[in-house]
Amino acid sequence: MKVDIPFLKHIAELSRIKLSKKELEKFTPQMKTILTSAEELQDVNTEGKSPMKKHVSFSDLRDDKPGDCLTQEGVLKNANHKESGLVKVYGKVFGDIEES
Repeated sequence: MKVDIPFLKHIAELSRIKLSKKELEKFTPQMKTILTSAEELQDVNTEGKSPMKKHVSFSDLRDDKPGDCLTQEGVLKNANHKESGLVKVYGKVFGDIEES
C-alpha cells in the first residue's frame, strides 16, 4: 500500500482530524510502519490454527455505574513523564523520549 502525505491527509479528513503540514510529514512514516506491520500478518501461515473463541458474554459484565474518579493529581502521581499537568506518552507510535 502506498502511504504518502496525500493518503494520510485523506484519512485525516475522513476522520475529521486537522493535521498541519509538519504533522503530516511526521505521521506519514509512522503510518507506513503501522500498515506495513499489519500487512506482514497476512503472510503468517494460520493453516490448521483455530480462531480464538474466547469472548465475554454481555450478561457477565457488571453494571456500568458512575463511581469516584481519579483526580488529576492521582493520575499524575503514577505517570513517569508529565508536562504542563498532563501525562506525556512515548513509544514506537508516539516517538521515543529522546524525540520530544
